[in-house]
Amino acid sequence: MSATVANRLREERDRFVGFAFSNADVLLELDETSKVLWAGGAIKSILGIDNADLTGKPLTSILATADGILLKAALRNLGLGQRRRDLNLVLLGGEEQAADHSGSGTNSGADKRHIVSTCINRSLKKDSPHYFLTMMNAAYNAVPHSGARRRDRVTGLAEAVEFTYAATHAVQEARKSGKSACLTLLEICETDELNRVMGAARAEALMAEIGAELKLHAIDNETAAKLGDGKFGVTHLDGTTTETIVEAINRVGDNFDVTPETIHATGKTISFSGNSLADDDVESILSYVVGKFSAEGIVNFDGATADQYLKRMTAEVLTRVVAMRDLIHEHRINLHFQPIIHMQDRTPHHYEVLLRFEDGRSPFADVMFAEEINIVHELDLAVTHGAIARILKSEAKGQELRLAVNMSARSLLNDTFLTMFEQLTERMGKNRNRLIIEITESAKLDDLPKAARAVDTLRSAGHYVCLDDFGAGASSLPYLQQLQVDFVKIDGAYIKSITESLRERAIVQGVLTTCRCLNIKTVAEMVEKEDQHKCLLDLGVDLGQGWLYGRPAPEIPAATGNGIRHGKRQGAKEQWA
Repeated sequence: MSATVANRLREERDRFVGFAFSNADVLLELDETSKVLWAGGAIKSILGIDNADLTGKPLTSILATADGILLKAALRNLGLGQRRRDLNLVLLGGEEQAADHSGSGTNSGADKRHIVSTCINRSLKKDSPHYFLTMMNAAYNAVPHSGARRRDRVTGLAEAVEFTYAATHAVQEARKSGKSACLTLLEICETDELNRVMGAARAEALMAEIGAELKLHAIDNETAAKLGDGKFGVTHLDGTTTETIVEAINRVGDNFDVTPETIHATGKTISFSGNSLADDDVESILSYVVGKFSAEGIVNFDGATADQYLKRMTAEVLTRVVAMRDLIHEHRINLHFQPIIHMQDRTPHHYEVLLRFEDGRSPFADVMFAEEINIVHELDLAVTHGAIARILKSEAKGQELRLAVNMSARSLLNDTFLTMFEQLTERMGKNRNRLIIEITESAKLDDLPKAARAVDTLRSAGHYVCLDDFGAGASSLPYLQQLQVDFVKIDGAYIKSITESLRERAIVQGVLTTCRCLNIKTVAEMVEKEDQHKCLLDLGVDLGQGWLYGRPAPEIPAATGNGIRHGKRQGAKEQWA
């Protein structure tokens, strides 16, 4: 027997012995570029192609783009004889492969993408730098994987909200198994500077590689995120240091001939070691730290332990609670009013009441904070009080003014708030229909049956109810299914590109058709251009709101129109003339 034949037989023996002990469905032998040198096992059923069609081709050709970059990074980082377990990869079908690799596809929200769990072993032989990759079959649309989560287009990393959820779970699971987890926050050069130095295409390629490196350091390759321009977060086990991750980023830069001084990677690590933290503390600390880092950058972080950040967070929250309650109860808030018009003739239908603080800052962060600490109902009552005062003032002048106030989902589910709201609106008498309620979804409606009862109570009292930001979240259709509302406000994200995107127009058309069937009137928000107005009018939208019709202002024009057009009332609704 020749030496060549003997070597081949030994190779075949090694492959099948390894396969037998791997408890896997597929065994692939790859080179350093991911080209498939040999394939065995359930190739057709798992990968969807024949063995002959796969051998000799890069495995990345059947992977989502971001996962192909991840695989190459994993191969590159393995030393002789080293192994990497539990690397989840998304397999694409034929049509998806063409779309994804042509640049027209994305790696988010894929309903039918096949996810496989893999393990990679690098050969011990120096003169044979081959890799053995085993695959375990996995279900379609597996929730923990990137295919079911929203991802940054360039890096393939999770968004901040998804990251907080995944990181919390990862830290809690690590603690249960007796391990210590850490959160490392990283800053690198911002996008504009990288584009200037490298050009946009090379800068995107660099960021995609950096995203893959961060995934490889993360727990389960999933708990890494882009938290802002040049801002990233990675949750990892205690053995990985800030320096290790920064060095990995700089090595990627070396491959692109970019110096560490240009990338300017810096990081701080927060340890979740110790048993003094409760599970709820972990989630709170992560939310606090991610929010603070996203807003302020790394300058305010010093690598303290999670326990120390919990103490700081508690002190800051208490200070903010006192300050916010002072604002509310000392009436140091201002109201602005933005018109919502009839699309046909652009006369005002009603005005939305918008909160403004005396110092001129945006109220968004404070409203989110008020929801987090469960005092948003106090803010909602303060705005409602101001709106009622303005309506009664107009009545005294013989004017008929209708205003819409925002009501947080948390307030809607708060029995004490609803009681106080009813007491507050009693002085409007039979004119409660002049105060419209816009239910906002900044906080999720967890108890829809209770919310439905609250909405019915509000409508029975005479108030019209509007579902705000419809289409912004996956919960919109269940809300419409269970809540009897009078208006639906279509999220502005669909309105911005409605004249250029057939997809956005089709989605809006679908919402309009559904609302007409349910006898619900529609409002389009964020209308800024005449062509948008014409398109929405042609589609049949009832009302419009946006800078095209008027910006928020502290005063309402004297000629306010007649408000909601009168007609016969059926149940809790007026029929439009």
